[in-house]
Amino acid sequence: MSIKVIIAGETLLDCQLLSRALKPYSRHFAVVGCGHTSSLFTPLASGHQPDVAVISAAFDGSSMGGFDLLRTLRASGAPIRSILLLADHDAQQVVEAFSAGAKGVVTKTDPLEVLCKCIQCVHAGQLWASSQELEWVMQALAEREPTRVVNAIGMPLLTARQEQIVRMVAEGMPNTEISTKLHLSEHTVKNHLFRIYEKLGVSNRVELVLYATSSRANLLGSDLNAPAA
Repeated sequence: MSIKVIIAGETLLDCQLLSRALKPYSRHFAVVGCGHTSSLFTPLASGHQPDVAVISAAFDGSSMGGFDLLRTLRASGAPIRSILLLADHDAQQVVEAFSAGAKGVVTKTDPLEVLCKCIQCVHAGQLWASSQELEWVMQALAEREPTRVVNAIGMPLLTARQEQIVRMVAEGMPNTEISTKLHLSEHTVKNHLFRIYEKLGVSNRVELVLYATSSRANLLGSDLNAPAA
């Protein structure tokens, strides 16, 4: 079954050009709608229930309108996985894209094949980011004020020990180093990571770091000497 794609372009021409560019890939994608304003995009997204949205950073007459649309889609709870299309590689915009709810970022300087691969990966539940982009995200995560991952009623989702481990993962430490610093076996560290992934709905270390950034939940300020829960 084709992946249903909706496009939010900077202009009507951009929408039409990208829609036509994806036509040769109709075996994989079906463009179900495109719009360059919120008034056009919103009813299309509601009526066609797309799988993936490709959103231009410049949208609805604003250079940052795409970021606002990302936040709106995330707040609505719509099961649409979003990709932000940036004008170029910019660290601040990449970080802001994931913070706003993007599952992948692509630039207009990338080949069309890159966007196609991104759509497929994002649709499959993965995150799309280059090594450089991930480095920017991790750096931004390290500089943010510490908060905790909580549920809808404000209760922490992770134990103190799990927050310690997330901090160390975000700092790039392998399991062997984590186990040494926390005086735990590698098996115990792996078990903690499994439970962390399960609680946060992620599947690997990269997604764990990006989840913390996209939810603005910086765990890097946790005290490494805090007692385990």
